Amino acid sequence: MHSISKLSAICLATACLVAGDLLNDKKCRTLAVDVAIVGGGAGGAYAAVRLKEDYNKSIVLIEKEKELGGHVSGYIDENGVHWEYGVSQFNDYGPARAFFERLGVTPGVPVRYPLTPEFVDFKTGRPVNTSLPPAANVTAAFQKFLEVVAPFEDYFLPGFWNFPPPDQIPADLLLPFRKFVEKYEIQAAVYNAFQVTAFGAGDLDKALTLYVLTAFGPPMIRFFLGQATLFVPASRRNSEVYEKIQARLGDKVLYSSTVTKSERSASGHTLRVEESSKGGCTIVKASKLVLGIEPTEANLKPFGLDKREKEVVDKFNYQVVHVGIVSHPSLPAGKQLVNTPEAAAGGNYLELPKPNFIPRFDHMAPNSTNFRIMVISKEGTTVKDAQQLAQSSLNAMIKAGTLEPAAKKEKLTFKVWSNHGNMHAHVSADDLRKGFIQKLNGLQGYRGTWWTGGAFSGQLQAILWAFDDILLSKMYP
Repeated sequence: MHSISKLSAICLATACLVAGDLLNDKKCRTLAVDVAIVGGGAGGAYAAVRLKEDYNKSIVLIEKEKELGGHVSGYIDENGVHWEYGVSQFNDYGPARAFFERLGVTPGVPVRYPLTPEFVDFKTGRPVNTSLPPAANVTAAFQKFLEVVAPFEDYFLPGFWNFPPPDQIPADLLLPFRKFVEKYEIQAAVYNAFQVTAFGAGDLDKALTLYVLTAFGPPMIRFFLGQATLFVPASRRNSEVYEKIQARLGDKVLYSSTVTKSERSASGHTLRVEESSKGGCTIVKASKLVLGIEPTEANLKPFGLDKREKEVVDKFNYQVVHVGIVSHPSLPAGKQLVNTPEAAAGGNYLELPKPNFIPRFDHMAPNSTNFRIMVISKEGTTVKDAQQLAQSSLNAMIKAGTLEPAAKKEKLTFKVWSNHGNMHAHVSADDLRKGFIQKLNGLQGYRGTWWTGGAFSGQLQAILWAFDDILLSKMYP
C-alpha cells in the first residue's frame, strides 16, 4: 500500500506539472484581457459588443466555428438566392431594434411565401383528416393564453432573474403543458404555437408549461394577437447582423478556436485556446469569464467545474435540434407537409408528434425545388440519425401513395445541414420545487464566471440580448 500511495503521489505531481505546462507554453502567444467570452452565438456575441463599446473593457471572444452567429444558418442556392434555414426572424423585444440601429442593419418585414398545409402522419405516410381551427377561435384562445401567463412573465423573461422562491412558484407553470391547455381550454392556440417555436420543447404532453413559455412565450403570443411585430434585416440575410458584429470586434475574435484547458478562480482565469485553422495556441489571461455555450458535460469539461457547479448543470436535460434544406422530385411545390399523428383527426389539436420527429417539410419558394426541415430529437441523435428520419418520413409518404413516386427511385438530396446540438435545457418540476432556479442564478459571478445562453434565458435572439443587458449590469454594477 505504501508503494502504491507513493506512486500515486508522483503521478499527481506529474499531472500538476503537465497542467501547468499547458497553461505556460512558450510556444503559445499570451493575451491579457478584462473579459474572456466563450461562444459567439447570440448571447456571447452581443455581450462582446457591449463589453467592448459600452463598458470599455478589453475582451476576447473565443468561437469554435469560422464565423459568429450560433443558430443563424444561411444557404445560397443554385440560383444564387440566399435563404435562412436556422433563425428565421427577430422579435421586437428589449434592445433588438436599438441593436440593429447600432450595427447599421436596416430592419425589414419578413417575407412569407404562402403555403397550403397538408396534414400527414409521417410515421404511416397517410393523410390525416383534420383542419385548422377557425380564426376567431384562435384569437380567443391566444387572448386567454396571454391573460393567464402575462402575470408570470417577469419570472422567466428575459431569464429567471425574478423567479419566485420554491414554495411560491405558481402551480400553472409546473403543469405539463397538455394539462395547462385543457385547464384553460386554449386548444385552438396549440397548432400555431407548436408550428412556430413550441416544437422545441419536445413532447408537449410532458413538457412543463414554464419551459414551453421559454420557447413560445408572451412576445410570440402578442405577435399572434397583433400586439407585437417580428422583423429581419432588409437584406433578408440574418447573417448580416453577425457580419456587422464581426467587423466591429475585428481581431478581438479567435475563430475556429476551442478552450482545451483552464484554471479558474474568483481572482482571475487562465485559458489555453487551440486555434484549429492556424494550428497555433493562445494563453488567455482574463479577470472575468463569460460562458456563452450550452452547459453540457462535453462543453464544460475544459473548465474544471467544482461540485457546486456540477450539481446544478448536471440536472439539465435537452432536446437536440437539426436543421437543413432538402430536395426530392416527390415533394410538392407550394405545399407545407405538416407532421400530424392520426390521433389528431377531427381537430384534436393536442395530439402532436413526439421526439424524434420532423415538424414539417416547407417548400421554400416558387421556382425552387428546395424544402426546409427541422428535426427535434432526444439527446445523442447524430446527423446520420436525423437524416435517416427525414428519409424514412419521405419513404412512408411515397409508399402510402400520399406523394407521387419519382420517375426513378431517388434518395433525398441534403443541400445543407446544421446540427444545432443540445437546446431547450430543462429540469423536472421536482427539481424546480427544490430550488433549482435559485441555485442556477447562484452560479452568476461564482468563481469569477458569468453565464449566458438559452439554459439561463431562452432560445430567441432578442430575449438573449435583453438577458445580457441585465447580466452585464450585474458584472459591472
